[in-house]
Amino acid sequence: MAEIGIIEKFHAAHGTKSHEHDFKVEIILEGKIDPKTEFALGIDHYQVISEVKKIISEIENKNLKEILSKLGYKSSCNESIARFFLQKLRDKFPVKCVKIMETESRYATLYSNEL
Repeated sequence: MAEIGIIEKFHAAHGTKSHEHDFKVEIILEGKIDPKTEFALGIDHYQVISEVKKIISEIENKNLKEILSKLGYKSSCNESIARFFLQKLRDKFPVKCVKIMETESRYATLYSNEL
């Protein structure tokens, strides 16, 4: 079994007292190694990156509290942001977890099997 990671950056506001961050989202996918190609099965980096960038384009430079509350989320905390990404990706790709980093020392990780 292999884990494949993709990290992208985005800028957005969040929180009850709205403030901005340069966030990082890390998507960890997992798949068995194909013995013929040595690639992880079911993971096409270009498709995953394209989809993650599409999601980021929906939230880049916007207020996450406003976006997430319209979708029924109770908060725009890192856990909710991770859930937002996970729910958009998990039916398309073998996502193990999503990690949202608002700073180098503050992050939340949400695992696919927890939803």
